[in-house]
Amino acid sequence: MATQDEQGGRHRLDVAVRWGHCDPAGIVYYPVYYDFFHQAMETWFDRVLGVPYRSVIETRRIGFPSVHTEADYHAPSTYGDRLCVMLAVSAMGRTSLTFALSIEGPDGGLRVSGRKTVVAMDLDPASPTFRRAIPIPDDVRGRIEAFGIAPAAPA
Repeated sequence: MATQDEQGGRHRLDVAVRWGHCDPAGIVYYPVYYDFFHQAMETWFDRVLGVPYRSVIETRRIGFPSVHTEADYHAPSTYGDRLCVMLAVSAMGRTSLTFALSIEGPDGGLRVSGRKTVVAMDLDPASPTFRRAIPIPDDVRGRIEAFGIAPAAPA
């Protein structure tokens, strides 16, 4: 559900940890967090930018594949936890977006922090730029600028 935070340049996605998210040790298997990062990006397009991600891919034939992802794991999550994924745009280039992401547990404690960079890609097989980076469309760029870009603090 969209929240007031989204007006301040942060998008929130609540996710429930399901049995299938966990490894045999009973904790969330680390690559699942990358899926949560992607879910946050998709819902950000839909709920915040007002540009349904499905239409971006299927109608406009533009993808936003990851070209870099990273995560630091601070505490484990387990089956039944309700997690809060927070997304902010930390940089926007001509063709790329970088997101700062964090995942908090039900107690508000940091579970995972990460970064994800995506590039706008032409998905039209008839185009001479098929599967190459293309500029972020102007209408999408304008909506991202209105959402806000918050440069990440130095590590």
